[in-house]
Amino acid sequence: MPWGVSALLLAGCAAPAPPPPQVSPFNATDAAWVQLMIPMNEQLLPALDVAPPALAGFATELKASHESELVHLKQLRDRAGLPDTNLHAGHQMPGLVSEADLLAIRTDPSALEKKLHEHLDQTAKLARSELENGTDAATKEFAASVESSRRDQLTRLGQG
Repeated sequence: MPWGVSALLLAGCAAPAPPPPQVSPFNATDAAWVQLMIPMNEQLLPALDVAPPALAGFATELKASHESELVHLKQLRDRAGLPDTNLHAGHQMPGLVSEADLLAIRTDPSALEKKLHEHLDQTAKLARSELENGTDAATKEFAASVESSRRDQLTRLGQG
């Protein structure tokens, strides 16, 4: 058998090529939304603990809904293979409760109402952006529920 033919036969016995990598259903918008919504919700929780009496019941409901959302957001993060680090630590952005915001709210709990409005409004906008630009169906479905919840929460807050 000529050398070229035997080389071809041996090549056919080599290990099969690995399967092509799976394409993630997550695009950059899906990943960014999940990675921002987690700290948006997490950083609000301590502020809800110091709600003034007029907002105490609403704050308790928000805390429960935001904690529930966090469970789902973390599942999406894990499914997308995203790191569990806070990429927005120390950032100053609308709706994100910073350490300075938390200190101000602890000093004057009446400041919570304004921060709640900002948080609810901003997270509703972020959810709409995910709906318009995301590609992962489960993430978009969850964003739709978040956006609807935020609209209802803003209305209940009395400024929606």
